[in-house]
Amino acid sequence: MPTQEPVGGPIAPDAPSAESIDTLPGICTANRLFDAMEPASHTWSLDTLAGRFVEITSRCTPTFLTSAAALILEAQQRGELAAWIGDTESIFFPPDFVASGIDLAALPVIRVSQPNKAAMAADALLRSGGFTLIILDVSQLGRLRVGTQTRLSGLARKHHTALLYLTRNERGSPSLGSLVSIRGEIDKQRSGFNRFTCELQVIKDKRTGPGWGYVEVCRGPHGLC
Repeated sequence: MPTQEPVGGPIAPDAPSAESIDTLPGICTANRLFDAMEPASHTWSLDTLAGRFVEITSRCTPTFLTSAAALILEAQQRGELAAWIGDTESIFFPPDFVASGIDLAALPVIRVSQPNKAAMAADALLRSGGFTLIILDVSQLGRLRVGTQTRLSGLARKHHTALLYLTRNERGSPSLGSLVSIRGEIDKQRSGFNRFTCELQVIKDKRTGPGWGYVEVCRGPHGLC
């Protein structure tokens, strides 16, 4: 079964020293750069995404896995629950998540083969009210129906849960639909030996407007050095 490797994780022993760089625990291994002029609400965090239906799209799977992993780690560090709903054909690379600081034993993973089953799983988790973050990585199974998006986004709002949907598309591709509260496009560029810059641009934000984003400098997984 193929696995997906996120961009990120601990710095390899043979990589250039990063002792002079402030690091964050987990998948962000170098500076997270925010515009100092942006209000506090413009941050990639659970507080910003809580109660919202969020779509992150990228043509490169590792980049959005990096963003998703950062949110999982944040939830676990706060003592809150996150869950992953994915298809049966592929899954994130577990050792990279462990290396980032994520406790896999505390991360429920649900594998489904049909979009309606993914919707049922998300519905049950949201109605429980016990999850701060639910990630749907099922875009390869087909698009969720508008009625399903309406129900899930309403439940996310009611239970103050961040519902993150991952899609694999080129920049400028159509969104899942009008029910998406935040949509971001993320891409990566090589910035040095074993270093990749992952940049997310928010192109839709129903609350504060688009135009904000964030940048992470991360270690590349094995094979991308």
